[in-house]
Amino acid sequence: MGKERTLHRLLLFTTLAFLILSLILAAVHPAKPVHNLQSGLNLPVVGLELAWTADEVWDIIGDPQEAAGQEARRAFALGTTLDFLYILSYALAYFFLNGFLIVRHGKNRRWLVVSGVLVVLAAVGDVIENVAIFRIIDSPTRALAADHVDLLVVATRAKWLMLGLAGLPAAVLLREEQKRGPSFLLMTSFALAVIGIVRPLAIELMTLFLSFFWVYLFIRLLPSKMAWWQSNA
Repeated sequence: MGKERTLHRLLLFTTLAFLILSLILAAVHPAKPVHNLQSGLNLPVVGLELAWTADEVWDIIGDPQEAAGQEARRAFALGTTLDFLYILSYALAYFFLNGFLIVRHGKNRRWLVVSGVLVVLAAVGDVIENVAIFRIIDSPTRALAADHVDLLVVATRAKWLMLGLAGLPAAVLLREEQKRGPSFLLMTSFALAVIGIVRPLAIELMTLFLSFFWVYLFIRLLPSKMAWWQSNA
């Protein structure tokens, strides 16, 4: 019980940090592309991460010789820098979520090891993605930016897929507790991560599902709601 209580507190604080950093990044990243976004997308940061070509990248960040392009690069550079803290916060939140449920269900250590590996792979993919983004926004021409797009394509899609997988241990264990709502959100997020490998719009939908999940989880983690964790209510 003491271990569960400790993990509960760690999960509560890391989830709070995760949500706060999510709001900060939403405010920091550009609200609109310099020119155009890929069809169906609404968030420039998602469009940049999931771009397939240098032309798609250039439509979002613009030309560095233009004022709009310079401003977009400054915003993306700041957001990408802050993203390293964001990576740490969500990695810990996922790990403590899975750890809490694994301990409570008495699962063996292999569950925890698998959970940790998936979270680390997601974080590594995100770090590589950030490196690619820095290289792209530092490129003075579209042709030079194109040299780094392949790295961005692979790293970003690997990151989102690993994030979808990282939520599956919790999804399975929450399902066993008859907490079908949060389990559904995590299961659907994984499905969208798979679809997102080829359909960027699925990743925008995935971020929406995950936002619902983590806000709901934070509310349920509050001390006054602790009974939710102690029963099948």
